[in-house]
Amino acid sequence: MEPTAGDVPTPTELLALYGAVGWTAYTRDPDRLGRSIAGSHLVVTVRDDDGGLLGLARTVSDGETICYIQDILVHPDARRRGIGRSLVRDIQQRYGHCMFVALSTDAEGTQDASQSHPFYRSLGFAPHGSLGLAAFGYRP
Repeated sequence: MEPTAGDVPTPTELLALYGAVGWTAYTRDPDRLGRSIAGSHLVVTVRDDDGGLLGLARTVSDGETICYIQDILVHPDARRRGIGRSLVRDIQQRYGHCMFVALSTDAEGTQDASQSHPFYRSLGFAPHGSLGLAAFGYRP
């Protein structure tokens, strides 16, 4: 189960995967989800032997200086099989020439952070502050 770049899942597959991981902010507006996938710099997927979608990662990037990993999803039934790791490693390899690869995740102390933070740290990611950086956000 190797990552495949450029394999854009069908709208039905996207809704099923995003729904399975509980990302309802994405599934509430299927057209918006489709546009966001289409506007990605890169979509990387992992499928099972029968072609079923097991995982997806996508980036927003200029392709030269910065890469933002927008989404990393692994179907709950397929977790703990190295799929998320292979998706992130694939992106790290493709964007290794960039000055910075970033992602955002849940804040420290949340339930999701207890799982995601050790995972990202194991792949070489560090909190912005420890890199001498600050991250800012804005929700319109």
